[in-house]
Amino acid sequence: MTMLKQNATEQQVQQELRRGCTKKDILARLSKEKDRDDILFFLKNLPAEKKRRQFLWINRVLCLVLLAVTIKKLYAMAMLQLTALAANQFSALLLLDLIVPMINFYILSKIIRFHRQGYQFMAVLGVLALVRPENRIMPDLAMHLLILGLSVFLLLRLFPKQEQIEG
Repeated sequence: MTMLKQNATEQQVQQELRRGCTKKDILARLSKEKDRDDILFFLKNLPAEKKRRQFLWINRVLCLVLLAVTIKKLYAMAMLQLTALAANQFSALLLLDLIVPMINFYILSKIIRFHRQGYQFMAVLGVLALVRPENRIMPDLAMHLLILGLSVFLLLRLFPKQEQIEG
């Protein structure tokens, strides 16, 4: 599926959810016009509009905390890069520190749009972040625990098992 077609399908599903249509109705109506698997994918990965509005402020808190952690990581990486450069010890391997912020920005883009995948990734990465010793001291520990808790909470509240649509 091309990116334009995917965006159009996602937009159409979001529009129907905003109107208050149920996921089953949307699947029945749109699967006649478009590929059923694509419609099903977006219906499984987008919450109903009522839940989206209900948990908007919690989602914003999660986004702000994730952004703060990412900016802090970028700042620390930049200081390390500048120090290494000043000491003529710069190595291209230092650029590997950019991987974590890039992943965080990708997940942030998913969470801003309320995609289920973003919450799933963040829950897994939140646990993995606690493996690193530097993330287990304050205030990083509190921020990572908050990210983990909010991610799991939103994942369970926005996408409960009993509301999952089967294809």
